[in-house]
Formats: sequence, structure tokens, C-alpha cells
Amino acid sequence: MVKENWLEVRLLMPLAVQEDAACFLTEFSGRGVILEEKEGPEPGVRIRAYFLPEEFGAWQQEELQRYLSRLRCQGLYPLGLEMHRVAAEDWAEAWKAHFKTRKVTPRLVVRPPWEEYASGPEEIVITIYPAMAFGTGRHPSTLLCLRALEEVWGRALPPDPKPWQVLDVGTGSGILALAAARLGAGVLAIDVDPEAVAAALENVRLNALEEQVLVEATPLSALRQQFALILANLTAPDLLELAEALTARLLGGGALIISGFLQEDRPRLEERFLSLGLQAAGFFTEEDWGALILRRV
Repeated sequence: MVKENWLEVRLLMPLAVQEDAACFLTEFSGRGVILEEKEGPEPGVRIRAYFLPEEFGAWQQEELQRYLSRLRCQGLYPLGLEMHRVAAEDWAEAWKAHFKTRKVTPRLVVRPPWEEYASGPEEIVITIYPAMAFGTGRHPSTLLCLRALEEVWGRALPPDPKPWQVLDVGTGSGILALAAARLGAGVLAIDVDPEAVAAALENVRLNALEEQVLVEATPLSALRQQFALILANLTAPDLLELAEALTARLLGGGALIISGFLQEDRPRLEERFLSLGLQAAGFFTEEDWGALILRRV
């Protein structure tokens, strides 16, 4: 049997652009990416993306170089670029080597299925097999969303007669949906990326939460139900574009948690959502990232 090989593209980037670069490579490759923090005098993040050899030709090489040129024009300089051929089993092991059990909030622990964890009495454990979808609990934007979720869930939310009280927009691996379900919510998790939907469905199964989490390849614009709590860990441009649709899906008295943006983007995001009638109810920060809690009065 012939082993399937992959082309691994490694970008070493400054921390300030890790989200932008990760999103670009995710969209560019059509798959999730691996993020590894780099220690040392010039800290950064190594981002690995994977392509089948036939998927990466002259056009893809030119597009990658154009992206790097755009960053340089903004004064943002990549620290390094490498390309390697790797066997399929090496690709799979790369995920395992860089995904370990981690306590991401005072209560919440995220573990991969290949590691055991003896949980404490107050701990909530989520099993995540990230595959090629974004969301292992390591990125600051995910951590912020999880912290904000715990903060909001402890407060009063409007009653929702339907089974799905929480909406997770752009669910990725499903980590936020699973956390909400572990706290007791019924969750509708949506994503337009088939890889993400497949990964989220597998993680729902791994956690035996099929009765509490529904995963669909549904665009936000197709929904008509309103929710007591909405989670949206997206990029700043996506949040601005979806602001009206997110607000429209929120029940009166409900809470919207947005993350995936840098702190410098907070003013324009806050202005946009407040112009739609929402009120700012909390802000969390981690490194240069932010998460904003908004409420509909």
C-alpha cells in the first residue's frame, strides 16, 4: 500500500498576527492548522498547514508569497517560512505531540482522547479530537470565550422554551458548544466548513452529548430562532459583517459573547454592536486578544 504524503507549510509569525495568519492558512488550505508557541528572545508562533502535493502548485506558491508581501507592507514581518514533505502518519502524530491535557479555566479541563485525566470534584472535563478544525482551548480567543461563558452562565438568562438555548456560531472543533453543554445548556452549533462540522460531530460523540448538542452546516442567515446566549469566536471582519444577524438572533435579556479579535479592534466592534441596541456587559483580555460580553435589554 502506497503511503499518502502531505506538504507541510510552516510559517513562523509574530504573536500579533497569529490569528490573521492562522485564518489565512485555514482558508487557503481548506483544513485546520497547528499553532505552536515559540519561546526565546523573539517570541512568536509557528503555524503548520497541510496540503496534498497535487493541491500546491505555482498558483498556491504565488498566493502565499502575496500574503507575506501584504504583511510586510503593513510592517509585519514573518520570522520564517519552511516547506516539508511528511507522511500521513507523521501529520497525525504532529497533532498528538502538540495537544496535551490542559486546565483552561478554574473549572474546565480540555483533554485529547489519547490521554487519561482524573478530574476533581468541581472540574468539568471535555474531550477534544481537533483533527483539522480550529479549537483546542490553547488559543487566547478560545480561552477568553470559555471564561466569558462561565461568567455569563452563572447569571440570570431569559427562559427559552425551545431545546436549544445556546447558539455557537462557527463552532470549529465544537469546544465552546461542548463547554456550554457541560454547564447544562442545549446547544445548536453551526459552521459552514464541512471539515469543522465533521470534527464537531465526532467530538460531540466522544463526549456522549448527542442529546444536548446539535451540529449543523447551516449559515447564520438561515436561522429564525432566537437564543438566550450566543457564542461567536470569529475574526473582527466577520463579527462586523455578521453583527446585525447575531443581534437579531438574540433574545431580549440575552447575552452575546464575541471573541477572535485584537484589543485594538474593540472600539469599532463595540460601537457597531451598541448601535444595534446592545449594551456592553464585560470585557476579558489575554495577551493582545479580547472577548466582549454584550446584552440585549
